[in-house]
Amino acid sequence: MTVTRAVRLVSDRLADIAREDPQRELVFDPVFGRFSYADIDAQVRRLAHGLVARGIGPGDVVILQLPNWAPFLTFHIALTAIGAVTALVPFVYREHEISGVAALTGASALVVPDEYRGFSYRRMAERVRTTRIDLRHVFLVDPGSGDEESVEPAESDGFVDYASFMAEPWEHTAPRDLAALAPSTEDLTAIGFTSGTTGDLKGVMFDTRIIAAVNRGFVDRYELNENDRIMGGSPLGHAVGFTHALRMALTIGGSIVLQQRWEPGEAIELIRRERCTYMAAATPFLMDVIGHPSLGRAGHLPSLRLFLCGGASIPEQLARDAGEALPHTFTSPLWGMTECGGVTTCPFDAPAEKRHTTDGKPCGGMELKVVDASGTEVPRGVEGELYARGPMVAKGYFGRGDLTSESFLSDGWFRTGDQARMDDDGYIKITGRIKDLIIRGGVNIAPVEIESVLFSHPKVANAAVVGMPDPRLGERICAYVILDADVAGDSTLTVEEVQGWMRAAGLAKPKWPERIEVVDAFPMTASGKVQKFRLREWIAARLEAERGCSA
Repeated sequence: MTVTRAVRLVSDRLADIAREDPQRELVFDPVFGRFSYADIDAQVRRLAHGLVARGIGPGDVVILQLPNWAPFLTFHIALTAIGAVTALVPFVYREHEISGVAALTGASALVVPDEYRGFSYRRMAERVRTTRIDLRHVFLVDPGSGDEESVEPAESDGFVDYASFMAEPWEHTAPRDLAALAPSTEDLTAIGFTSGTTGDLKGVMFDTRIIAAVNRGFVDRYELNENDRIMGGSPLGHAVGFTHALRMALTIGGSIVLQQRWEPGEAIELIRRERCTYMAAATPFLMDVIGHPSLGRAGHLPSLRLFLCGGASIPEQLARDAGEALPHTFTSPLWGMTECGGVTTCPFDAPAEKRHTTDGKPCGGMELKVVDASGTEVPRGVEGELYARGPMVAKGYFGRGDLTSESFLSDGWFRTGDQARMDDDGYIKITGRIKDLIIRGGVNIAPVEIESVLFSHPKVANAAVVGMPDPRLGERICAYVILDADVAGDSTLTVEEVQGWMRAAGLAKPKWPERIEVVDAFPMTASGKVQKFRLREWIAARLEAERGCSA
């Protein structure tokens, strides 16, 4: 086992393993190929020298927006080696969001595909640069380029072809002492951008120590090591994919199997063929895997020993279904946030009921407490806001001291904004976002319990519950549902059916949905969380339109 306790820069960790075991596989990318630690180390050194030759160095921010491709690793590690900062952005961001990130960070470079899935990132970058003159370089990554035996360097007006750039031996033509540029483990190394479920753009700051602490919690709890092969299906530009896949692979000295875009059938085949052992992903990913017809043909994935499921609370029925569909896999809930890491999971010896009905308990030296509106800790079993403290907590929000002081308290506690309760064994249950609480007639109602009951309905594939404006009660309950086409067929789901299901489940009548909206899909964040603020906007607009029609 080569897991190390010393906190090392990711570039140093890569170089160490490349020297010790150069042929050990680091990454398999169906698009770019299969690479050893020595392969990636050589690419990183070349890219690092080339970046410095282009004037990029310590403190510079570079926006990295690529699919799950091997160059994502190369860029991040090379940027770290020269003291630059990686700005991680969800791949779904477009001109508006990228411009916002560039403005906030003063980014000097952007890394994007030339074109991907019919969208021209080159043209997007051209538009962004019309207002962001400090964005000096745009690196264009194209899997189809660089196939010729001899590739001449190609650069025009700040746009750099990645394949051509990497064909230049920068380590020889522009050598620099990279060690002199290396940051400390306490220096800013990455900014994780998230719009969350509220729509607010925030850049969460990480140093090497924080990322190491996040991964150490999982390594200790699940004995992850160099023999583990990580399924990298979650977007690398988001905290789950970046921390628990890309950085985890280097932490344990293992390997990562990349999937450029989530597709469950392809993911199942990759896990089977590449013998993946571990995966961390959002709840919709787990739904997709256990419901896919090819899972049985893949032997229910005997190599996959651990699936950590986060991003949103796992409905109890889904947790139980996962146990049957993935009998070789320990499936655990995972609660965390970009701001405080992957804080809670269930250990291997957790009773099944804890795995099915809670979001786990803290790992990695993290502390949790549940408080009331005044910040006073409440008794076990009582709901309140969840606070987190410990080595996984981020440094704050980049360029937003106002938001940092609101959420990152002076005594080290981070205000999560999540509503939760803690049981006598220290396990927590997230019941929703504070802002997502429904206040019906002055009574606070948490959506999660209602959603869990709805999810167990045979017609329902997924559900999201929000408050809708009501002149008398303030809010009433609206349930957005995605129907299971195999069960529902051409039928729909009525309020009467839902309320009957709620009654049979023993839910108090004030928690029963009073309106059902059937949709094909939910608005989602890159991490797989439902953007409930969008659903509230939808239902408010629909109610307003209905009132206009009846006037």
